[in-house]
Amino acid sequence: MNKKIVFIGGGSVIWTPTFANDLFQQSSLAGSQLVLVDIDQDALRVLTAYCTRLSHQYQTGWSVASADLDAALEGADFVCLSISTGGFEAMHHDYTIPERYGVFHTVGDTAGPGGISRTLRNVPVFVQVARKMEQLCPDAWLIHVTNPLSQLTRAVGLTTKVRCVGLCHNYAGTISMLAGYLGAKEKDIHAVSVGINHYSYLKDLTVRGRPVAGQLSLERYFRYHLETKDEARLTGTTDDIVQQMTGYQGTMEYYLNFLLFEQTGCFPVGSSNHLAENLPYYCSSEETLARYHIRRKGVLPRRQLQKDDKRRRLEAQLNGDEPLPMPAASKESFSAIVSALAGGEPVRSIVAMANQGQVSNLPAQVVVETWAEANGSGIFPLMSGPVTQGLAGWMLTSIEEQELSVAAALSGDPELALRAMRITPMLTDKSAAKDLLRDLLAANRAWLGHMRELD
Repeated sequence: MNKKIVFIGGGSVIWTPTFANDLFQQSSLAGSQLVLVDIDQDALRVLTAYCTRLSHQYQTGWSVASADLDAALEGADFVCLSISTGGFEAMHHDYTIPERYGVFHTVGDTAGPGGISRTLRNVPVFVQVARKMEQLCPDAWLIHVTNPLSQLTRAVGLTTKVRCVGLCHNYAGTISMLAGYLGAKEKDIHAVSVGINHYSYLKDLTVRGRPVAGQLSLERYFRYHLETKDEARLTGTTDDIVQQMTGYQGTMEYYLNFLLFEQTGCFPVGSSNHLAENLPYYCSSEETLARYHIRRKGVLPRRQLQKDDKRRRLEAQLNGDEPLPMPAASKESFSAIVSALAGGEPVRSIVAMANQGQVSNLPAQVVVETWAEANGSGIFPLMSGPVTQGLAGWMLTSIEEQELSVAAALSGDPELALRAMRITPMLTDKSAAKDLLRDLLAANRAWLGHMRELD
């Protein structure tokens, strides 16, 4: 079925090769068109050439082109957005400025001062694209992977009639980890996932239909982590293990998840890095991060080096210095959802979209993340029940932070952003909220022309 699929941010060396490869393997989409859009013309040139070569290897009739935004959107069926307004420079501000005020970001793209700052930068771009879609492709779906996922989805819903959902791979990553930890196959693990993006929990977690709660322990995860990282082969008594846990200095991606499971009875989705930013204590100091084995996040120079290395590899493949791979399909759900919406096989996926009752004790219309089914008629959330008692309060605070951040980005009102800064759990010293926000606004002023000055 011939469809026009547009990638905005198509010069991404991370997302574009992955999504293109997945799309080219969908038999229901054979003969479709992929159109890439990016403000970085050099990156756009490389990725257009790469995707063209990749499509030829699959021989399924795909065409690949690049275009400006308006030409790309004209008659589009699906639009994917993957952007970072301000790039690494702005992200660097989001990490380093909050640290002056006792906030140590571990991801910085969704919650807390960094998430608020990123919302203010990205929302206007998303709304601009969505409004163009209303004119040029009003029936198209906007399916995006840009953070902050919930806030951007919410902004589009508040300002346009464009059908919009966000996709995150945290659930897939968590199930992959649990499969290794439990010695099971991923397809045999099932759970109800309830919450908001980067802060959701698993309910009714089973393997082959049997509950696994009794098998989830911090001690066992410690053993699993060290063995999979080839750091040690542990033997000895429980006391010996606990002593080694106490003295261990490395990071552990899911340590906080197992700790909170022991405290709450629900297993959090996503790595400790995302989880911690919704809970104020865990990001309050470098010492606390180390105590709970959470990785402190930064952007420079590591991310730029990774991006440069990926770019060199793509160019080497294009030049014939390295073979062009035929990689297996990824675990990303974008291509399967596009195929389902285009009339292919229906698919279930974790989706961030407006709450239509799928999470019964969170507010209507705010963006929540649960299972949904995509088919030829649309994307329909599956009823998932309530967030477990004792967890909903924290989640509601995060939602209020998101709502205020979106309102600030849409209106340009810095007082709304200040209210978001004052209620975010990550900032424990509320007296610093105004100075922190003023510093972030000043540092990112080049990308915040819509925001008025803070008094």
